[in-house]
Amino acid sequence: MLTHVDGAQWTTAMPLADVLAEVLEGSDEGLLLVDPEGVIRFASPTALRHLDLRTNSVGTPIAECHGDYRLARMLTGAARTEQVIEAHWSTADRELSVRARRVPRPGAGVLLWVRDETRMRHLEKMRRDFISNVSHELRTPLAAMRVMTETLEAGALNDGPAAQEFVHRIGLEVEQMSQMVEELLELSALEGEQRPVPDEPVPIVDLLIAVDRLRPLIEDKEINLVFDVPAGTPPIRGDVTHLQHVLRNLVHNAVKFTPNGGTITIAAAEVDGEVELRCIDTGVGIRSDDLARIFERFWKADSSRRRDGEGSGLGLAIVRHVVAAHNGAIRAESEVGRGTTFVVLLPAWEAPAGASA
Repeated sequence: MLTHVDGAQWTTAMPLADVLAEVLEGSDEGLLLVDPEGVIRFASPTALRHLDLRTNSVGTPIAECHGDYRLARMLTGAARTEQVIEAHWSTADRELSVRARRVPRPGAGVLLWVRDETRMRHLEKMRRDFISNVSHELRTPLAAMRVMTETLEAGALNDGPAAQEFVHRIGLEVEQMSQMVEELLELSALEGEQRPVPDEPVPIVDLLIAVDRLRPLIEDKEINLVFDVPAGTPPIRGDVTHLQHVLRNLVHNAVKFTPNGGTITIAAAEVDGEVELRCIDTGVGIRSDDLARIFERFWKADSSRRRDGEGSGLGLAIVRHVVAAHNGAIRAESEVGRGTTFVVLLPAWEAPAGASA
């Protein structure tokens, strides 16, 4: 077959429709041509997927293979006008953007462009939720600080004990907001990093050292901290600073929700070429319907796990990003009233051939 394109000659043994279908296979936007009788004359593979049509739909009336009234109404409307008709459809598993326009050539029919915008709309929703959550998290401490400041200005400064209490509470609110800002910056940096994770051995003992920063909190609640790391546990392949954040955030989370006198166990073991880290607490636990959302930004589970002035809801989101960047996996197991276990699987480091471990 010989085809002219902009004055040049293009030789191909394939029909032009087949060539066009192959070109459109990798496109995010699908094309569908329906003639004036409602018969599908051309459909790219992407359009077939987006509209849930059979692969042999070409040559079949659209009404027989697609029962959505919105598509029929759109085709009818586009056939009566020269304008492009646009619509957004929600199906059971995707969000579609559909455009239709009558082909100027007589008897050609209507051409549809179909694009799957599920991911884009999901990202837009995440952005809206993020802004809403940040605003909410900042509104509460700012409102509390305003009330306490106005109370001090109204005369509480002359009441020594009351003034001291108000100043202390303002300091706690400032610390809470500072923590949230730091974690937001850390999360933003993690999401924006495109460089590969360093391939360096990270001994488990280097991660345990990071927990020392939490010892004042642990001792204040008289929590029993237990380490269970067998000799010979291999190091983890990755970045020591980020992996320290993982363990520190998991232990910090466990401390917040473990009552005084409870126990937190940090365990490590080699499992099929990977290192399994476990952070086990005897805390209040997490409800089963909350487990699926605990790694979302700002997500705070049921009221039994909420503590005023503690946590920003970003710690576990940071953990998830770091673990994913290290080609690892994380999950949580919990029972209300019995405690929670976070399980992290990370690749073990292997010394290059000929090098000493």
